[in-house]
Amino acid sequence: MLKTINIFLITALVISFSFAGPIVNKLGQNPFNTQIAALVESALGVWSQSDSLNPSVAFYDTFPAHSMLPLDDVSFVPRSNDTDSVVLTDYTAIGAQSADGYAIGLRMALAPQESRLKAAQSMAESGLIKTGDIIVSTRPLFANSLQYLALQLLNTHNSVAVVVTENGKKLFYNIDMPMDEDMLGGAALGFGKSVIDSPHFTKDNKNMIMHILRPRLNSNQKANLQKWLEKSLIKARAKTIYPEFVSFNKDYNDPTYKSNGDLSFVADVARLLLSQKMQVYKNIKMYCSEFSWVMLSLIDCNPDTTADDFKKSKTPACIKEFFKPVQMFGSAFSGGQASDLDLYGMNDGIPFLITQTGALPQTGMDLVDFALPGVDHDAEGLSSGHKAMAAEMAPLIKKANGYFKLILAENHSQIDEARAKLNPSSPRNYSPTAFSVLAAIPDTLKGEKIAQKKLDYVTTIKYLPKAKLKDLQSK
Repeated sequence: MLKTINIFLITALVISFSFAGPIVNKLGQNPFNTQIAALVESALGVWSQSDSLNPSVAFYDTFPAHSMLPLDDVSFVPRSNDTDSVVLTDYTAIGAQSADGYAIGLRMALAPQESRLKAAQSMAESGLIKTGDIIVSTRPLFANSLQYLALQLLNTHNSVAVVVTENGKKLFYNIDMPMDEDMLGGAALGFGKSVIDSPHFTKDNKNMIMHILRPRLNSNQKANLQKWLEKSLIKARAKTIYPEFVSFNKDYNDPTYKSNGDLSFVADVARLLLSQKMQVYKNIKMYCSEFSWVMLSLIDCNPDTTADDFKKSKTPACIKEFFKPVQMFGSAFSGGQASDLDLYGMNDGIPFLITQTGALPQTGMDLVDFALPGVDHDAEGLSSGHKAMAAEMAPLIKKANGYFKLILAENHSQIDEARAKLNPSSPRNYSPTAFSVLAAIPDTLKGEKIAQKKLDYVTTIKYLPKAKLKDLQSK
C-alpha cells in the first residue's frame, strides 16, 4: 500500500523539497493515462503492433505488473505547482488487466528535462532512487529496427546510481563504463558528477527512457556497495584507472567472465579501487553491464576490513557472483525448476512478456513477428559496438523467431532440442538485458522461490519539457 500523507506532512514535504521539487504521485489515476500516452507518443513516436496493446512503447520494452517493487518507503505529494516536480504515473501497455491478473506496462517517472540536477535531488531525497540501482538506457524508437535490439529488449547500456549527500542535500550520480566524457561528463556539475546529464543521456537521445532496477541486498551489502561505488566515483574523477588499467570492451559477446568461473578480474578491479596493484591482469576490458555486475559481486566485501585479503589472495572468499551469468535461452518454458540457475536466459524476454499479456496464440505469433521481422532496418544513433553485434547475430534472428513460436506452441521436446543447439552460439553473459529479464521474472514458480530472482523493477525515467508536465504536476 502506498504511503498516505496528511495535509501537514504534505506541507512539510513541499517545504523540504523546495530546492528541487517533490515526487508527485499519480499512480492508479487512470484519467491521466490518456495524457501520459499522448506525452510518450509525442516524444517517442507511435508503433503499430496489436489492437490490444498500446502502440507507443513496444511490448518487449515493458515489465509485468507483478514485478513492480512496492514503493512503501518513497515520499510523495498528490500535486505540486513546482515546475521542477517529477510525476510518477502508470503507463499501461495493455488496455486492461485480464481476469488472470496479467498486465504489462511501465511505472513512469516523468522529469523536467530542463532541471536534471533538481530531478536527481528529488528522486534521491524521496527514496525513489537508491545507491546500487541499475539504470538501463533503453530506446523505444528502435523497435522493429535492428532485430538484435529486440533480443536485448531495446536495452543498450547499464549505469549504476550512487546516492550521496552534498551540502546537506541528497542527489544521485551515475557511474559507468566507459569512464569517459560521454558517460560521466555532467553538464551541471562537471566530469564525474553526471546526474543523467552527460552527452550519452542528452545528445541525440531524445528517444531514450531509463528503466530503474533495484538489486535485492541486505543492510550490510548496501553499506559495502555504497563504499565501492564512492571509490569508483573518486577514481573516475581522478582519471587514475581508466583507460590505463580498465578500458572499454566494445564486444558485448566477449565477456571477461569465462566458463571456469574465475573471478580474479573482479578482485583486480577491487584492487584498483583500493589503490593496490593488480595481480592477474594488466588491463581489464569491460563493457557497461559487466562493470555493474562486478560492483554487485563485491557486495559481501567491506573495503574497510577486507583490504588485506586482496593483497594475500588472488580471489578473496568474499567475492561472489551476484547472479550466475546467463545463457541465451533458459529452461523456463519446458519444465524448468525454480532452483535452476539457468531457468531464464538473457534472450527469453520476448516470449516471457508475450505470455504475460494473456494473448491468444495467433496474437502471440504476430507479436513475435513484430519483434523479429524478416526485414531489418537501421537504428540511427546506435553505437558502433551494438551495430557490430547486430551484424554478428543476424543469422540467429530467424532461428530465434522459430524458437519463440515453439515456446508459444508449448512444444516442450522441440524447445529443449532447439535450445541445446542455440545456446552454444554465445557465452554466458551479463548483458543489460540479462538484468532486465531477471527483474521481470516472478518471485515464485509452482510455489517455490525462483533462485535467479535478484532484482526488482522500480520505475522508468523519461525526461520531457516542463511545459508538457505542468498539468500533470498540478491537477
